[in-house]
Amino acid sequence: MSKENKIFYIGEDDSGRRLDRVIRKFLGKMPLSGVYSAIRRGKIRVNGKKENGAYLTQKGDEISMDLSLFGLTAPAYEEQVNSAILKPDVLLKTDDLLFINKRSGELVHGEKSLCEAVLKYFPSKEKSLSFKVGALHRLDKDTSGILAFSQSLKGAQEFSKALQEGKIGKFYIGITEGRPSLNEFKSSIDGKECLCLIRVLDFSKKENLSLVLFNLITGRKHQIRIQCSQFGTPLLNDKKYGSKQKKAFSEDLSKKTTYFLHAYKLRFSEPFLNDLPKEITAPLPENFKRAVKSLFKGTSKNFVGFLDFTNLKT
Repeated sequence: MSKENKIFYIGEDDSGRRLDRVIRKFLGKMPLSGVYSAIRRGKIRVNGKKENGAYLTQKGDEISMDLSLFGLTAPAYEEQVNSAILKPDVLLKTDDLLFINKRSGELVHGEKSLCEAVLKYFPSKEKSLSFKVGALHRLDKDTSGILAFSQSLKGAQEFSKALQEGKIGKFYIGITEGRPSLNEFKSSIDGKECLCLIRVLDFSKKENLSLVLFNLITGRKHQIRIQCSQFGTPLLNDKKYGSKQKKAFSEDLSKKTTYFLHAYKLRFSEPFLNDLPKEITAPLPENFKRAVKSLFKGTSKNFVGFLDFTNLKT
């Protein structure tokens, strides 16, 4: 193996894919024109020979790539950036999937995001060259809770299929202004029908605030936040969608005050992968627990196991 090249081998999952598409998985930040240029100049070779971008790879093909294409001449800077990435809070890890408890304020994509953290701390053992670990559904920046990541091509495909077929129940806990009067939110968002089932866990008459369990049936961007606003009960502190109140429960008063919404549980109606339990739950963040204990006296007594206040810091 040349000191100036990095060698990869095409596996079964990559067989039959165009060479340029396989390469793009490695060089996502490089424009397609740059990929074609590298192939033409022989910086990317297949079995020691130059091929064009339309070449269909075959299992066992040896792909050699010039190290300069990876920007590996400045590893110190890369290590410095990576050192600032927090290790994700893991709820469950299997061979195919990784479930983390996302912190409020964490980005899912981009620089210093959860995607970068998962790549750093939990790299895939998948032999497929075109597979890259990634988030399998979305959570807004300031929403905390369960987020699933792929660890294999099989995991990504099976989870996405189960999600599309409605075999994965998604449950959230939030604090709303006012008390929802319906047991479901059914409305249109950007021309698409959206449905979310509602259960009020507790209500503070004094504060006019409700602790609500949401069962998200459809999955549109900002759906719960938008529908809470549409039905006159916006999430507490969610100014973007009509909140009129502002309450902070963090020990660090310098932190930004954000809305209270936590992806609490994923429930699997039928098994689609080995090593998956029937459901996975994510503990509430400390400031959320503190808010519930302060606002909803009945909940802190009746839902101790449900919301786990045993380790609440005071």
